[in-house]
Amino acid sequence: MAINPKRLRCTEKAPVDGDDLIDRISDLPNEILCHILSFLPTKYAAGTSILSKKWQNLLPLIPNLRLQLDDSLLLHPESPPTTHLTSFTKFANNLLNVTLLDVPSLYSLTLICYRFTDDHFIANWINAALRLNIKRMNILIRRPHHHRFLLNTLFGCNLVSLNLLLNFPYHVTEFRFSFPKLKHLGVLFTRFHPVNALLACCPVLERLVLLFNCYYFYPGAKLQIRVPSLKVLKIVIPYGWVDSVVEIDAPELLSLKYFGCLPVRYLGNKMKSLLLAVLDLQDNAVSNGYDSNELAAVILKACAGVQHLWLSKKFILMLYRHPHHLPRFHKLVDLVIQDMKCHGWELLPSLLNSAPNIKNLYIKEGFDNERFESFKASVIESMSIVLARQVGEYFHLVIERKVEN
Repeated sequence: MAINPKRLRCTEKAPVDGDDLIDRISDLPNEILCHILSFLPTKYAAGTSILSKKWQNLLPLIPNLRLQLDDSLLLHPESPPTTHLTSFTKFANNLLNVTLLDVPSLYSLTLICYRFTDDHFIANWINAALRLNIKRMNILIRRPHHHRFLLNTLFGCNLVSLNLLLNFPYHVTEFRFSFPKLKHLGVLFTRFHPVNALLACCPVLERLVLLFNCYYFYPGAKLQIRVPSLKVLKIVIPYGWVDSVVEIDAPELLSLKYFGCLPVRYLGNKMKSLLLAVLDLQDNAVSNGYDSNELAAVILKACAGVQHLWLSKKFILMLYRHPHHLPRFHKLVDLVIQDMKCHGWELLPSLLNSAPNIKNLYIKEGFDNERFESFKASVIESMSIVLARQVGEYFHLVIERKVEN
């Protein structure tokens, strides 16, 4: 009887000789091992040093090292909180002051402290990272005790990117330091006054992201964005009762994305350099003489020089209820409407007549063939609208204006 080779191979036993149990991963070149470590959280990457002597000194060799110190990342979840925080402190101190002492530079540091609140240690870690020529830093501290002490550690530093989650006290209106090279600033869950003070410290800022929480607002709070060099701005104010004022003075602004709740008052000049505006805003709950429809029109007028405009369902409704004419959009090429259901079809003629150079209309929701055909038949003879295709979730309409001979 012939012997089946496949059957023979299946009956073979795995080798048990110790010489065959080779650590093949450790034989890989350092470049590959460092690439593998770069995908691991810092605490786990540092923990590989116990595997063998070869792994002990790999962490400092990782190019563009991105450090993440997170006090919620537990190697031993069963340990009591006091033991865990002590371990976290020792790990961070050793990593920044011993393991990485001779590293020429770091790409970024993310410091997340939801439980650890010792400002002295946190400031020392920030200083240690700055000594390593770090350029990008994310600081998320839930309950810091001394905000000025922490931020003063950044005085005159060479950071180009900084994201902050700090619960600043309301009375902070000035910081006596500067970020001379900071290009990107992100601030989460704080109040208007500290943000105004921070912006005054950023002479060359180009990108600003602000995410606020309604809980921190006070009646009459004023957000002042006065940054001549600013090019990209994103503001998120959650829906709710917000008796606030927003002022934007950024003559070089190219992109504005504004989400959430309308302020009760908007101050600012026309943004003449603006190319893109995303206005995803809804009515405010304040009723003390506040006209949301008028304010929506004021904000839209400030964005009249854009080439690309995105309007939300609620913003369309406020514009429809506004009794006056829309501003002229001489440069507008692309218009995106989130939803046509709330009087979008009724407002569309005014939008198109206000934009003589518009080429493309994108509709995400509320597109109806019957309403579209009816609208197309009602437009002026010098304009033609064709449903080109569906692009993802959007219906793409091409708009052409007939040139008279």
